[in-house]
Amino acid sequence: MNETTHQAEALSQHEPCLIKTRLFEGPLDLLLHLIKKNEVDIYDIPIAVITEQYIEYLDLMKELDLQVVGEYLVIAAELSLIKSRMLLPKPVIEADEEDPRAELVRRLIEYQRYRDAASELIGREILGRDVFKREFDISMYETEEEVQLVPVDLWSLIETFRDFYRKRSYLWAEQIVYEIESVTVEDKITEVLEKLKVKAMIRFEEFLEECATKFDLIVTFLALLELARMENIRVVQESPGSPILISYSGEANIGTY
Repeated sequence: MNETTHQAEALSQHEPCLIKTRLFEGPLDLLLHLIKKNEVDIYDIPIAVITEQYIEYLDLMKELDLQVVGEYLVIAAELSLIKSRMLLPKPVIEADEEDPRAELVRRLIEYQRYRDAASELIGREILGRDVFKREFDISMYETEEEVQLVPVDLWSLIETFRDFYRKRSYLWAEQIVYEIESVTVEDKITEVLEKLKVKAMIRFEEFLEECATKFDLIVTFLALLELARMENIRVVQESPGSPILISYSGEANIGTY
């Protein structure tokens, strides 16, 4: 039995992981993330660039066995339609003609308003929770001063995984596996939690660096996503671009997986 067959059988043992967290979920969140990442004006979205990046995320989500629900595909179709309308030649521009992006921008602004309000309310409940002292075994945070860490959004986590995956793609291309152990997401969840009981905080990439195969890498990432969804782990960083850190939240929802 070849590697592909083994992988298919192992992945079939669990349901696809739904992209949904407490505050960050759905295609509008992905669009807001891309707008912020590209540092563009939400009222003047470069549709061609954003559409290309959005489709790249969907392709990665499908490859990782993440559940790409209909609403993601609807937005993808909408972006493609807007892109095509903006590329059409317009010899005469009507004064009252609305920008093809206008409706999408209105929805994004409204969504962002409600999302920010929800974040503020929940933030009051956890104020001061993610403040850590020296006891964590990470040299860059070994300081007598307290370090305020902020939650990492879902798409930043996926983006970090994508970059890690691409940098090591040559390893997966050259890798020949004659036999692979059938490891489930549940197995990896248990493994991750055991590590976090020994070490209070671990770099996100440290979990990935320990993976010997492409399959193991993907299952490990799915396990981390599921733990984040169930709020069994906290995913934080000091600032955008700094190392992503994983810690155990102390929640007891493992039995619900």
